[in-house]
Amino acid sequence: FRNEICRARTFGFMRDVESLWKAGLALGASLENTVALADDRIVNSEGLRYPQEFVRHKILDAVGDLALAGAPMLASYRSVKGGHRLNARVLQALFADPEAWAIVRAPWVREVVPVEVSAGLAAVNYAADRS
Repeated sequence: FRNEICRARTFGFMRDVESLWKAGLALGASLENTVALADDRIVNSEGLRYPQEFVRHKILDAVGDLALAGAPMLASYRSVKGGHRLNARVLQALFADPEAWAIVRAPWVREVVPVEVSAGLAAVNYAADRS
């Protein structure tokens, strides 16, 4: 996460900047924290920080949004064209069905193992204590 995901910047189109600002959105956006797109090119002089930075930022968004569940989750999550609104709806639907989730106490240990997170990126996974 630290090396592959957390520095992935949000992204947006230059044509949308003024309307976003008028709506009170993206007020802290800059070329240091946002990948700016104009037509079919990246405006930022340094380009992307990572290959697939857009996908990595979507992963970052999903991790943050799902953290709003209020407890660590042992789950599988796959998103296609996801975003904050969809992630929030997923949590709402999950918690609306008491049969779909449970809070449990378990002897979990933090272990770094490779898991599939798009393009072979490594991520922290939680595994049961096997000792």
